[in-house]
Amino acid sequence: MKQLHWRCLLQRLLLALVLAQLLGCTSAEDPLISEQQAYYFVESLKQVEAGGQRLQSTDLDETGLKTALAMLDQGLKLAFQVERDSLDQLDLRLGKNYQRYFIEGVENYRLGIEAGDSDQQLRGLKLLARWGEFWALERDAIMALLVPD
Repeated sequence: MKQLHWRCLLQRLLLALVLAQLLGCTSAEDPLISEQQAYYFVESLKQVEAGGQRLQSTDLDETGLKTALAMLDQGLKLAFQVERDSLDQLDLRLGKNYQRYFIEGVENYRLGIEAGDSDQQLRGLKLLARWGEFWALERDAIMALLVPD
């Protein structure tokens, strides 16, 4: 009876070791998310940031406004391509914060500009400020996962 118990324990231990080795087979060089998802994420941030900077320009004319809004639109288009599960591979809070603060913030701000609704613009800016607080703390760590040295 004792021999059967030890054999069972030994089999479980060997199984655990095999599983541990299989889980450890992924290389540190393997990306956590696909290149396409990383591109959508990073480029959406760049487009929205560029559009926002252009909107803050002191010499903004009609053409500049259209260009800035097009950048925000392009950033949103890319943001909608980002899969939350992919972002959660980088940081468990990233997908939720990206959706709740970044995307919703840009949407509200963009729609508020188009509608001339300053309250909606302000809602968007508040959400974007929340995104900015999170992103300022986590940016370096997350970007290091996307673009390893």
